[in-house]
Amino acid sequence: MKEPFVLTAAVAILLAAGPGSALRSGERQDPAALDGTAAPSVTVPFDMDHSRMFVDVEFVRSDGTVRKARAWMDTGNEALVLQEALARDLGCEFSMGEKQPWARLPRAPGLRLNGWPLDPAGVPAIVLQGPRMRPGLLAEAQLPASLIRRYHVVFDYPARRLTLAKPGLLKPRGVPIPCRVNPETGLFLIEAVVDGETVPLGVDNGSSYTWVSDSLTGALKERHPDWPAAVGAVGAANFFGFDFETAGMLMRLPELRIGPLSAPGVGILGLDQSLFDWYSKKSAGTVRGFIGANVLKGFRLEIDFPNRTTYWEAAPSADPFDLDIVGLTLRPETDGGYAVAGVAVKDGRPAVEGIRPGDRLVRVDSTDAAGASMGKIVDALRGTPGTTRTLVIERGGERIVVKAKTMRFA
Repeated sequence: MKEPFVLTAAVAILLAAGPGSALRSGERQDPAALDGTAAPSVTVPFDMDHSRMFVDVEFVRSDGTVRKARAWMDTGNEALVLQEALARDLGCEFSMGEKQPWARLPRAPGLRLNGWPLDPAGVPAIVLQGPRMRPGLLAEAQLPASLIRRYHVVFDYPARRLTLAKPGLLKPRGVPIPCRVNPETGLFLIEAVVDGETVPLGVDNGSSYTWVSDSLTGALKERHPDWPAAVGAVGAANFFGFDFETAGMLMRLPELRIGPLSAPGVGILGLDQSLFDWYSKKSAGTVRGFIGANVLKGFRLEIDFPNRTTYWEAAPSADPFDLDIVGLTLRPETDGGYAVAGVAVKDGRPAVEGIRPGDRLVRVDSTDAAGASMGKIVDALRGTPGTTRTLVIERGGERIVVKAKTMRFA
């Protein structure tokens, strides 16, 4: 019998604001966002790390002064999340409990995108305790779906540009695909086709990879036993090193169909359906997984939230060799280092000898792990199958050098 899915403390924080927790009183709104004096749209560049989208934003203090910050854009989360030092610098009022590493803010602070005011009304906000907003992420804030749910949004991955516009302004481009939107959280879903089966999936640009129910990957493996597969999240499929990631099944679909469009060679990680039962509570309905950035990077995607429609324009396909890597599932730690959460299994054997769960990763070739972003460390582990990577690990105060080979996991 499979172990039931258990929410870790980190996952529980993601759920802390909860669907339906939008503020109902005492909201503060930026007048320019509501009275029509702001420009009708804004476009800003974004950069990517570990397939995640990061933008520069300006938070507005109560005295009107501005504090710039780097933020992670995440359509799979419903709450605005602030790193503790940022929240204190903004003058936010909150208190942390001894056993609770986060605090809820009475209201979301004002913020702007290149001077363009965003409407924070009804956006729940929380503060995370400690020196880092999220381990492995070089950012101070997390921007949620609830913050953009009133706009027409463009994620132009090929051009690395993010556009937010007032409803009805933009002329859409691409193939229209209906979507369902949770009006409170902003999370949305579409129907995709996997091996001939129509499957409801969230669209989660905050997820570095596409995760689906193990009921789906199990059925695929039964129908296609010759499809390559492995156990354990590696590469961009390795999200934050949660315990359950080490048991996920890695596979590669010949294609994922979105309406008439095809995303070829899509890697997926199969996990217990109970994870997606939890995710469904904040989404627009029941999902069997979510489409992550490994797919989204192959499109220019528009989301017309008010009209419940997405528009997909195909770009060069995402990397079909993104799972050519040293087979470790890593867990970024709050001190800026990395621990080994698990060793992937390929063809029934551990993919790396001489490394155990709990070891600390010190270096990959010339790349030091301490203080590095997760994208930098994962990229250092990549390579054409058969490439040797020199890993330095720490175990019990002793440093050990391990020569590890890259391999293709799916």
